[in-house]
Parts: sequence; C-alpha cells; structure tokens
Amino acid sequence: MNSNSTILKKFTSSIGLLMILVLTVIFTMPVSVFSQEGVVSNAVNNQINPASTTDSSGGTIVTWQDYRNGKYEIYAQRINASGLAVWTPNGVPICLQDSNYNPAITYDGIGGAIITWQSYRNSATADIYAQRIDSNGVVQWTANGVALCVVVFDQNTITMVNDDNGGAILTWRDYRSNIGLADIYAQRVSPTGAMLWVANGVSICNQAAEQGAPKLISDGTGGAFITWSDNRAGDYDIYTQRISAGGAPQWTTNGVATCTSASDQLTPSICSDGAAGVIITWSDFRSTTDFNIYAQRQGPAGGIVWTVDGIVMNNNVAYAQTEPQIISDELGGAIITWTDYRTGVLADIYAQRVSSTGAVQWTATGVTICTAANDQIKSQLVSDGNHGAYIAWEDHRNAGNSDIYVQRIASDASLNWSANGVAVCDANYDQLNPSIVSNGNNGALVVWQDFRGGNDFDIVTYGFNTALPVELASLTSIVNNRDVNLKWTTVSEINNSGFEIERKNYSATNDNWVNAGFVAGNGTVNTLSEYNFQDQNLQTGKYNYRLKQIDYNGNYEYHNLSSFVQIGTPSKFNLSQNYPNPFNPVTKINFEIPIDAMVNITVFDMAGREVKTLVNETKSAGFYTVQFDASGISSGLYFYRIMTDGNDKFIMTKKLIVIK
Repeated sequence: MNSNSTILKKFTSSIGLLMILVLTVIFTMPVSVFSQEGVVSNAVNNQINPASTTDSSGGTIVTWQDYRNGKYEIYAQRINASGLAVWTPNGVPICLQDSNYNPAITYDGIGGAIITWQSYRNSATADIYAQRIDSNGVVQWTANGVALCVVVFDQNTITMVNDDNGGAILTWRDYRSNIGLADIYAQRVSPTGAMLWVANGVSICNQAAEQGAPKLISDGTGGAFITWSDNRAGDYDIYTQRISAGGAPQWTTNGVATCTSASDQLTPSICSDGAAGVIITWSDFRSTTDFNIYAQRQGPAGGIVWTVDGIVMNNNVAYAQTEPQIISDELGGAIITWTDYRTGVLADIYAQRVSSTGAVQWTATGVTICTAANDQIKSQLVSDGNHGAYIAWEDHRNAGNSDIYVQRIASDASLNWSANGVAVCDANYDQLNPSIVSNGNNGALVVWQDFRGGNDFDIVTYGFNTALPVELASLTSIVNNRDVNLKWTTVSEINNSGFEIERKNYSATNDNWVNAGFVAGNGTVNTLSEYNFQDQNLQTGKYNYRLKQIDYNGNYEYHNLSSFVQIGTPSKFNLSQNYPNPFNPVTKINFEIPIDAMVNITVFDMAGREVKTLVNETKSAGFYTVQFDASGISSGLYFYRIMTDGNDKFIMTKKLIVIK
C-alpha cells in the first residue's frame, strides 16, 4: 500500500476503473472470498465521493464525482443483483458542467434515483442542482440538472431522502444570510423536477449563529424530520424540526430542542422510531473531558420521550466517541455505531442498541465491532433484515493504510463473522469512504473509492447475501372470536429446531414479548413446509406477534407479523365452563361482556355460602379470563355465578369440581 500523501500527489493521474465485486455467504460462515469481479467502467482519471441507493431489485444505483474530462462532473451507474453494470459503459453522465461536487442520492420509488450535488457553474459559490434517472439509465429532467437553490453565497452539506411519492426532500447548510454563519434550509422536488416548496428552499432554522451537520428522514406522509447541530446559545446543541408535505414547519419556529446540555453536542444522526416519531443520536461533550454518545426519542409533535437531554449509549467511557450513525431496529428502537477512542489514541468501532423505552440493550459501554491495530473510522450501517445490522468501515490495520471491512451484528449483540470483521477489500493501496445499502434480500452492497491501481481513485462496489437458515415465504393471521390462528410457510430450512411464538400487547412503547407457545421445525429440508399455531382465549385488545426461529445450536432470528391483530368485543354476555374441570388447585374461567358493566363473579359452596369473590368491578366491553385458586378449600362440588348491573342485567351460574 501507499501513503495518503502519495495518493494526493497522484490525485489527477491518468487511468480510472469502476468495478463490481460480488460475494455470497452462508449465515453461519464469515465472509471470506469474492465470487465475481468485473469491470464496470475504465474511464480515465479520478472517480471519488461515491454515494449509493437501492434499485429495489437486489442491486444498487451509484453516483460519484468524476474527473475523466479534466473537470469534476457527476456520473451514475446501476449494478444489478448479479453484479453487472446495466447502463452505459463507464456510467451515465448526470452533469457535464464544470465544478460539481459531493453528490447525494435517493431511490425514486420505481427503480430509478434522484441525484443532487453542489455546482459552481454560476459563480465562485456553490448552488444546488438535481437530476432524476430512470431504471434504464435515461435522465428525466433538464440536461445537466434542474436548479433547486441558486441564491447568493454557498449552499452545501446536502442530505436527501425519498418523499414516498416519487420525489425527494433535501436539506442543506445555507449561507445566504451571512457568509460566515450557516442556516438550515430544505426543499421538496417532484417526480417531474418541479420545486414543490418556496423557491430556493424553506427556512428550517435561521436563528442567529451557526447551524450545521443537517440530517433528515421521511416522516412517511410526504414531509420530513430534520435535525442539526445549533450554536444559538453559544455552544452547540441539537435541534429538530418537522416539515409537512406542503413545506410548512410543524414545530416551534427554528426547531425544538433535542438536547441543550452543557458544552457541545455535534454530528447528529436520525432514524424512525416506528411510531411516527424519531430517534436521534449525537456526540456529546457535556462531561467537558470526553465526547460520549447520547440518544433521544421525540414524538410526532416534537415532544421529548426519554430523559431530558438524552440517554448515554456508552456509559461515559474515557476519551472521545464521535461520528455516530443510526438505523431503526424495526422494533421501535435503534442500533447506533460510532468511532471510539477509548484506548486513548487509536480509533475503533463500537455499537449499541437502544429499546423504544430508552433502555440500552447491549453491554453498557457498547459492543466491540473492531479493535484491530491502527485506526478504524467512518462506520456506516444498514439493517440486516432481522433486527440486526451490517456495519462497514474504513480500516487502517494493514500498515496504517486503509481497507474496507464489514461485520454483521445480530439483535442479541452476537457477531456473526470473525472478530474485528472481515475484509470486503484489502487490495493494494487505499480504499476509502464506504457507503452501504441493503439489497432487499437480507444482504447488502458496499461502495467505496479505490486506489488499488496506484495512479488514481476508482469507484468499487461489492455485494453479499446471507443465506438464512429458514427462508419464510409467508406469515399470516386469522382472528376467530377471541382466538388467533397463525399460519406460516417456509421455502427451505437448515438446522431448524423450531419456532417460539411470541406475543405482546400492541403499544408504541411496549417491548415486553411473552412466549405463547412452540412449534417444532423440520430440521433441514428444501421443500415447502406449512405450520400453524392457535393462541387461545385472548382478552380484548391489540396484539403483535413474531416467530423466534431457533436452530439446534441455539442461534435464532425473528420474523414479525406485518401488522397488529385485534380481538374485538363479544356480541352477547356469556360465562364459560371453567377449565380444567375437575381441577386441583387452579382453574380458569372465561367470561364475555358486550357492554361496559359492573361485574361480579363469586364462588359458592353447596349450602350457598360465599367462598370467594373473583371479580367485583366495572369492566369495559370485552373478553376476559379470571383464575380461581382453590388451595384453601376442600374437595367437592361448588358453584360460580356471574352477575352484572344495568339495563341489560345478566346472571348465569355453573358448577365446578375440586378434587384433592
């Protein structure tokens, strides 16, 4: 490998190469070898600053900054699920004007992408332009892009998300009001390239002093949540704003405070909480000696959900923890990764999972992802499709120069591959700036800029899949009165011991799963297998279900039912026969109340004497179960009676038998 200084001297050398490297792995084995390598582009000169998004078909669309014509232009290429470049060899030109930098990209919802970048075509300061490209590699808007913001001074640090309607929402730092102090602006662009909000963008925050490092996610309704670091109080805090589909800020003008703790809070990252709100993480200097990683959850209206000023993710370990990145764990919580200097000098990679209630789920100081020699930096992560994550980073373990490594961490914090990760690419010279995107099939694709030729930077991408031990084809539910019938089908199974069925009461903040039962698996089969499970005698309410598939070694993964199940209210009063009957010493009694009513259930002996009152309170309409413990009474025949008050009075009596 060569040094960074040598690379910079050769930065404008002659030959460029764009390649795709594809890897397929088995879930229980570490990533180890490439299965395919091919040339995607052999354009001359440098290709740098790659960004990528899904193509929704198992591949990726990549954009980059390209110097093949002696000036920085923007190009794009699509890589299909087989690892082949499918557009024009060497990439499709997105913008051939001079001086274009730092492209960002998002999926357009129909197989193509929207790309935005900084352009200096109009002056010595940066403006913002955008282009849409379809799944066939045909640009859809004005040649060289449509102008999204062309006001005075710089607009930079662009981030962008899909607006869920074929367009995109982007946010950026904007110096129009003061060349030395940035504000935060945003714009929404339609599928046809029209600006949907105020020309040149909506002010998200124009508070005095500096605002920076904006990040955003879609709010799922055509708008977005935007978070940033804000110096309005003299040190940097974290603020957040929600903007509607129509471009109207929804919360307090200039944003709601996410964290205003002492000293600086920097570099926020944001994800959905799965309940119309967000989880935000940042690097925090409140201790005044070390940066630590904190996180906060905010509701749909901006309200703080967790402890004021956030919850620490790494138990305040020594030295600096910086550059946090976050994704949803798809269970209401999040997974966070960061660069960690706890050893004092060298950077490592750590991670933490936090629940929907703000409780850290893994080791209090964070889980070690990589502590190999020298520095590991610039970690990026994406969901593995099973409530865990793939984490990629830039790794300097080999003679201090950089390679690209990856690790998979499961929802229980177990690492699926070799300690300190597996090399995605450790070719000669430097590999820099990884970007990672899901392939939609429990795998991922990593993109980076590559100096392996020793002359200039190229763009390389690499894909891998995880062959799951159980491939689930479907998971459905049917409600029958107060019972839930779950049915699922597997396409194939490897080492499958069986499925635990887990249930929880549906709630945005509830993460308390209970074991409802177990269904044995079929070991290893390559044919369709059908399963079913009946969860009986549930009370009125909403429930979530998931399958915990367990192999013979104790490893497991989760499969979630896609929506909640609702047990309604009965149509008439009823008192069921207790079960079991006869019994010793405990039995259960089901009863049904079609309207809100005062309910009394009492047990009597043969002489009519009251033995025990089981229920004596107002009940909402619904299905109920009450337990009777007969430990303190003798064997014999007893009666239990339900009686309700009100206009629809109901009385019913049944027998039960205690045998000891």
